[in-house]
Amino acid sequence: MQNQVTSFFRKLLDLREGSEEKHTIIENVKDDADFSSARFWTLVFAIGVASVGLNINSIPVVIGAMLISPLMGPVVSMGLALSIYDWGLMRRSFRNLLLLAAISIFISAVYFALTPITNAQSELLARTQPTIFDVLIAIFGGIAGFIGVSRAKYNNVIPGVAIATALMPPLCTVGYGVATLQPQFIFGAFYLFLINCIFICLSALLVAKYLKLPKREYPDEGKKKRVNRVISLIIFIMTAPAIYLAFTFVEQNNFNQSVDEYIQEVFSDKNYIVIYENRDYSRGDSELELAFWSDRFTTEQLRGFEDALAEYNLVDTKLTIRQNGFSLTEAEWLAALEAIENDDEKVLALEAHLENEQAEAKSPGKLLEEAQSINDLVSDIALGTLQHGNEEDGVTQSEIALIYTATSSLPITVDEATLLTNWLRTRLENESLLTYIVPSPMVPNSPEANIDSVTVDTEG
Repeated sequence: MQNQVTSFFRKLLDLREGSEEKHTIIENVKDDADFSSARFWTLVFAIGVASVGLNINSIPVVIGAMLISPLMGPVVSMGLALSIYDWGLMRRSFRNLLLLAAISIFISAVYFALTPITNAQSELLARTQPTIFDVLIAIFGGIAGFIGVSRAKYNNVIPGVAIATALMPPLCTVGYGVATLQPQFIFGAFYLFLINCIFICLSALLVAKYLKLPKREYPDEGKKKRVNRVISLIIFIMTAPAIYLAFTFVEQNNFNQSVDEYIQEVFSDKNYIVIYENRDYSRGDSELELAFWSDRFTTEQLRGFEDALAEYNLVDTKLTIRQNGFSLTEAEWLAALEAIENDDEKVLALEAHLENEQAEAKSPGKLLEEAQSINDLVSDIALGTLQHGNEEDGVTQSEIALIYTATSSLPITVDEATLLTNWLRTRLENESLLTYIVPSPMVPNSPEANIDSVTVDTEG
């Protein structure tokens, strides 16, 4: 009974059980590392599939490119070469990997230089900030990959490893960065590619050593130590930035969770409908920007919203609520409308948008900008309401506008004042608008001020 249990666990845990002949394993790995016309054309079409998939943001297409890519062979072969001290195989595999990578970057760069779709999709952005989690994926995938290679019968391990470790998409992302001259894509994606290559290689090295594959040569202890030191240095150089980025990734994830809770409990649960949000995380200086359908908040409410940030671990977050005639860009509004599934809610959102745009169009700032295009002496515009009369005869309200002109030069002429007044009445759709121009306009070539029916001298 004990022998049966021992035999069972040996078969379960010992990777040497059921493995291929050692020399056969080595020959299979070497064959996968060789560069041939078939692998070249397979690579070319894999690059095309990956580039199109990244360009149109199609996950299934990108996965298909991972499956047909021949990049895994040289990487695993390098791990085997380190294990059996076959430096000829190491040089050949490394040369082939460099050639495959260069071809991938060049062809993808040409594609992205020619494609009409140049904006970065999420599948491209996802490959610009590798973390320690990508290191772990490469390690686990590399171990599983070499185990699959060592089996007497191939199974679905290799395709799964190709999908998990993803060597082709990062190289095509580098090509996108080259084509669009964006260094963050070049360096971020190439760093991810290096992480995958190095740790798949090291994982293959570990499994090959465990299988005790026959060595090509037997170096002395000094050479072994030098090789181990180089490997340790490479591991440190590659993992240190990834660990830092992983901490940043975790912090950003926590920030997003806190923001989601804050928006849900402070606004959504109280029937404030958020139509736009923009969150920007950075250590000690994060920002959260929100916009609503038609809600207008008082100063006291805004202060309450800011005070509530501390309850959600958002103390260092700057809150900006866009209201009082805010104007979303066309892209922001399209994104907001796409997120709304109910047609009635879309209509309400568009009505609120129209109302805000109309208010913005009649704001003093917008009017001043247009007035200065008519007369560059206009320096300021103020709008208000004038109440006159008494309770017995009735109180009348009239809209008034104050137009200030530059005092460093002569006042504007009566004709110029009339032009501004007529424009402003038409612009505000109010023919009874009372207009005051300061200082008073004057007739050309006359030293005395002349006041017409639409302007008064407020300087006495």
